Amino acid sequence: MPSTDKTSYAAVPFLIFGIILISAFFLKYFEPMLPKVLQNWAEHLSIAMIVAVVIGLTYEYTSHLFREEILKNLLQESQEQVYQALRAYSVLTPDEVFRLLKEIASQINQTPTLFYPARPESGECTFTESMNFFDTLVKMRPKEIVSILSIWIEPKSHKNLKYLASDFIGKYQLIEIAQELRRQAEPVLHLGNLTEDDRGWVLNYIWAYSRCEKPMYKVLGDIMRTTTDHEIEKWILFLPVQIPSIEYVNMINDYLERDAPIADDNLLLVIQAVASLHRALVVDGVALLKKFPNRFGPHQQQDVERIWRNYALVPEELKGIFASANSLPSK
Repeated sequence: MPSTDKTSYAAVPFLIFGIILISAFFLKYFEPMLPKVLQNWAEHLSIAMIVAVVIGLTYEYTSHLFREEILKNLLQESQEQVYQALRAYSVLTPDEVFRLLKEIASQINQTPTLFYPARPESGECTFTESMNFFDTLVKMRPKEIVSILSIWIEPKSHKNLKYLASDFIGKYQLIEIAQELRRQAEPVLHLGNLTEDDRGWVLNYIWAYSRCEKPMYKVLGDIMRTTTDHEIEKWILFLPVQIPSIEYVNMINDYLERDAPIADDNLLLVIQAVASLHRALVVDGVALLKKFPNRFGPHQQQDVERIWRNYALVPEELKGIFASANSLPSK
């Protein structure tokens, strides 16, 4: 349709010239039949019209050649820019980018992660401040990235590569290889007594797989409800701080509903997680916490209010969540 419109507009000058030329021949043909006084007028007018058509056609043809030359130059410039862009893009293929990431991640002592903030006590470091480049790369070249990450998550891989690979798989929900994460991580998790070296990548594998499943975080939520491992609870409770998501709300609610006692430091992590979700407008954090007045005691009030204030929230609205010392469950 667009090409038809352009063609019709381009034909307008030639249509006008055609009408003028026909009118000139019409006058020339009927000139002898006109009164004497009009014959000279008709002759001059018809000649003038023919000359105008010739000049107009010459001008239009010359303008067409000129416009064609300009467009040709613009097209060549555009092609050169595209070529240069493609050359630059070809340098930054997934193979090249992830080869560089692999070299860095394998040599640093900290655990690289894509998310901010990094876990303060587990030696994590945020690998990049901006994910825009990776957003584009994963969108444009997903099959190549899946192929690379499949190698990174092999059992023999460096633990940093495993962790970073599962960050990519979870963040971008690369379901093609998510099941492999669960296959490797669950046997290690079920053995219990996770070592410091294994805890990070095992839990991150579970998180990444669970983010790809439907409903999201089902497996992760089951672990949170049943585990008695303080460090596993601690690791999971930090997730809403990094990725405020509504799916974590039920997980926190179920965690607080458990009959088992919860350590004070993990209760403060609950406050931090809820503050993050509340600030992101994911949930009414105050209403959520007020459902569990027996979980938080007066001795925690100062720390709870400090955490709430760190998220630029109003600590006074939390007054109702603190139970009296006598109503707190015994540990």
